[in-house]
Amino acid sequence: MDCRGVPFTRGLLEELKTAVDNTFGEALFGRARFPELADFTSVTFTGEAFFWLAHFEEDARFYEVTFNGDAVFEEAVFQLGAAFEHADFQGTAWFQDTLFGSDADFDHAKFARDALFSRAQLLGEAAFHAVTFTSDAVFVSAEVEGRAGFFESAFGRDAIFAGARFKDDVAFPDTTFNGPLVGPIVCGGQLDLTQAVLTCPIRIRIAAAHILLQAAQINTALTLDVRYADINLLDAVLSQPVAINFHPRPFPFNNDLIPEEPLTGQDPQPSIATLAGVDVSFLALSGVDLSDCLFTGAHHLDQLRFEGHVPFADPPAPWTRRRTIAEEHHWRALPLPGRRSAQTRGWEPGPAHPDPAATPGPKDLAATYRQLRKALEDGKNEPGAADFYFGEMEMRRLDRDTPFGERLLLHAYWLVSGYGLRASRALAALGVAITLTMVLMVLWGLPDPTPKQTATGTMPSPSNRIHLVLDKADPTLSGPLSQRWTLKRAEKAGHVVLNSVVFRSSDQDLTTAGTWIEMFSRFSEPILLGLAALAARGRIKR
Repeated sequence: MDCRGVPFTRGLLEELKTAVDNTFGEALFGRARFPELADFTSVTFTGEAFFWLAHFEEDARFYEVTFNGDAVFEEAVFQLGAAFEHADFQGTAWFQDTLFGSDADFDHAKFARDALFSRAQLLGEAAFHAVTFTSDAVFVSAEVEGRAGFFESAFGRDAIFAGARFKDDVAFPDTTFNGPLVGPIVCGGQLDLTQAVLTCPIRIRIAAAHILLQAAQINTALTLDVRYADINLLDAVLSQPVAINFHPRPFPFNNDLIPEEPLTGQDPQPSIATLAGVDVSFLALSGVDLSDCLFTGAHHLDQLRFEGHVPFADPPAPWTRRRTIAEEHHWRALPLPGRRSAQTRGWEPGPAHPDPAATPGPKDLAATYRQLRKALEDGKNEPGAADFYFGEMEMRRLDRDTPFGERLLLHAYWLVSGYGLRASRALAALGVAITLTMVLMVLWGLPDPTPKQTATGTMPSPSNRIHLVLDKADPTLSGPLSQRWTLKRAEKAGHVVLNSVVFRSSDQDLTTAGTWIEMFSRFSEPILLGLAALAARGRIKR
């Protein structure tokens, strides 16, 4: 049936459908114009259906239409809605360079062969709910202005979205991918893969504002190259290696860079929102921001792999500079009893703020820090692991359930050396200890100067022997404190104390108090020196 170039009114189309009893053989509607509603509901095309360059000025309805041959809608124009609900495409569906001026509805459609939407423009919403793509689904360089939904759809082979741009959200929840999802894809809104099932090894390149992988089942090796996106992995199931990488430059396609509007101007570094409920033993991260990531509830954190620079949150000034996790910010921001407002200032509150029952406490945070520390140590990043060791010790020190004696020891360890990680603090403590010991030595440790011992008497005859016994007097100290501040005594005290630091005993006579002061100095000050060396070693260890 050759209807090329014919203008079809609604009445004329109904007459034609009645004449052929809703069954068309080969239908040639190329360049046909439909100024009124084009209703092909329940029509069967037994041969090829050509709507090449057709122009639909009003709604076009292809409800429950069966295309036994190819359906060719290349370069067609749908000015208003295009409805292909429950359509059955037995042949190849050609929608290349097609313009959809409003919503396009393909809900429950079936594509037995290739579905070609390359360079299609959809100015409204695109609905592909519960669609079955038995063969390839090709959306190369397609552009969608409104939301696009592929809810509960199934891709039997390749889902090719290379160069596709979605100005708003695109959703694939409960969708099954039996072939690769081919990018790069640009999504100005949210890319939703909630409960999606991935079964074929794939590499996905995506630039999006948000990516939802909640409860997704990733049963294949997956490499995710991402720009901009905040990624939510809540309860995702990773049964094969998954790598999430930051792609520093815009994605190229066909020798050109894909425009990234409306993302342009934002920070392109992606981030992860949560790993709760995820077994991360298969997960590797590179260049992904974890400043706001929630780790509580993740499994096998000690096996998480960091294969590149991964930023974490910084504590607010003037707190010690180190890498922290978001949960510590949330806990420190809580207005707990006995906690001053100055102690919470600058820390970021969490989603459950100010409820302490819903905010992970020091016990959970210590365990999280311990596992992350091991992950970095296994990756031979000892300096990076030191920050997580600091966080673990901080949580143990601040946990009120920690035994008092252990907390006291941890407070001292933190004060004098930052848990053996702050060389400057250990050296400062050593300087204070040396100065204090010198002062004590000057005031109470050094005795008064003793006169030289002499012996006087008359020598007997040369044939007689003489035996002299000279007893050394005990060191004594007298005089007021003000007279003990002399340069000579300070020099002697410095000599005694500095020798004590390296476990050497001076030959200087000391008072009883001075002996005890020296013993304490010989015990404590070398420890501080060792802590300073340990801290320096921790920062340069390979």
